[in-house]
Amino acid sequence: MEYSSMNRTQIKCFLSLGRTLNYSKTAEELFMSQPAVSKNIKKLELEMNTKLVNFAHHKVELTVNGQFLWNKLALVDAILDDTVASIQNNDLNEQPTFNIGFTDIPFEDSFLPRFISLVNEKYHYRINLVFLDPNGKVNLIESLKNKTVDLLLFQSDLFSKDKDLASTALLSGGFSVAVSKQNPLASQELLTLKELSGQRVLLWNGNELIPTINELKYEINDKYPNLNITDSYDTAILSIYAGANVAVGIVPSILFNPDSKTVNYVKLKSPMKISYSVGYLREKSEDKQMQNIIKTLKYAINVEKSHW
Repeated sequence: MEYSSMNRTQIKCFLSLGRTLNYSKTAEELFMSQPAVSKNIKKLELEMNTKLVNFAHHKVELTVNGQFLWNKLALVDAILDDTVASIQNNDLNEQPTFNIGFTDIPFEDSFLPRFISLVNEKYHYRINLVFLDPNGKVNLIESLKNKTVDLLLFQSDLFSKDKDLASTALLSGGFSVAVSKQNPLASQELLTLKELSGQRVLLWNGNELIPTINELKYEINDKYPNLNITDSYDTAILSIYAGANVAVGIVPSILFNPDSKTVNYVKLKSPMKISYSVGYLREKSEDKQMQNIIKTLKYAINVEKSHW
């Protein structure tokens, strides 16, 4: 098996250029001349036997192969930097454990395996997943404050209510309408609240108070008083009724299930946004290990969402 003889300088030039998309900025960042950066990129392309960068009309773009290589090298480079830092800091024997609360939505089933694998490989942290039912008796906020979990994956609104908590947005979205595949509305790419007139509408509203859900509810009651809206505290029940075509359901977009055999999820036209986030104690905001966890969550989600 033959391996490319790409060197560290070529990789650094390529990673910087893929981030800045500007030869001058990369040269400045790496304290090199612009021709030297260009030369290293061309050598890397020669080693890889493929075009990695397109440069036309003073605009830099990564090719499909270039973007694929950049994603892989960025992860390898981060692992290498962290490994060197761990050796220098003599902290190889430390293996902290993080308890992460999750609610078992389909998207979590998709990205969490990748996240756990990356954290284990890069940082050697132990991850314990703790299932928390948003429709159950466990108070999600208290699970963070009493340190049952160190981090909690949920909608950002939940964390904004408590000054002791902080959160980082991982995925921004709005609302979707769960519609039976038998319903003519299921074929549309976008639905308005007005188009739901005449339908029985179930609005997901978990046991936890989520301000954006209440704002949407207020908008519906204010502008569409004839809309038949009922709160639903369980997404499974909501999707069953929607699949049976006896109702449609409004849920945060993150709750959609692309593998559903009975329901399509159609984007709801609404200015209201609700972010899927990770919450934690504010006092832990500057903790380096916590930041590593959050950074890896973001990376895993960004990779996985491209497949959805």
